[in-house]
Amino acid sequence: MKVQAFINRWFKLEEINGKNRCPTYLYRWTLFACEWFGVYVHHFVGDDWSRDMHDHPKRFVSIGLAGQYLEETPRPNSLRRPINERIYRAPWIRTFPAHHIHRLRMIGRGDCWTLVIVFRATRPWGFWHFGKFIPWREYVADRGIADQRRSCP
Repeated sequence: MKVQAFINRWFKLEEINGKNRCPTYLYRWTLFACEWFGVYVHHFVGDDWSRDMHDHPKRFVSIGLAGQYLEETPRPNSLRRPINERIYRAPWIRTFPAHHIHRLRMIGRGDCWTLVIVFRATRPWGFWHFGKFIPWREYVADRGIADQRRSCP
């Protein structure tokens, strides 16, 4: 793909895979980053690596460029269906507070491209394991939780 070859050449690439617990599910290129904000291109190629939902340290804006994904969010006070599911198809513009709790899944064998603008960190980032917040470094270091909750086989 010509677009991917161009951004690989000019911008820093990170592969996100749950500390090598699963195959890479997200490729992230840093287009610009400073103290106040950052701009990234995300290419989602699989489900979030953990079955536990997570939040983010920063408020962010997501601009859907191509593809689609299914977002899971918690449904408070519901024992029958504790998870909301909603499909987002590009194009879109969405904004999220840092405390937005979610998990992303790909639909079929599809993928999804987004442009993401993040702002200054306001809180720690972490995972929500059965209603308990666990900072991300602790979560990925805990082989009992992180290995058992991974979404890949």
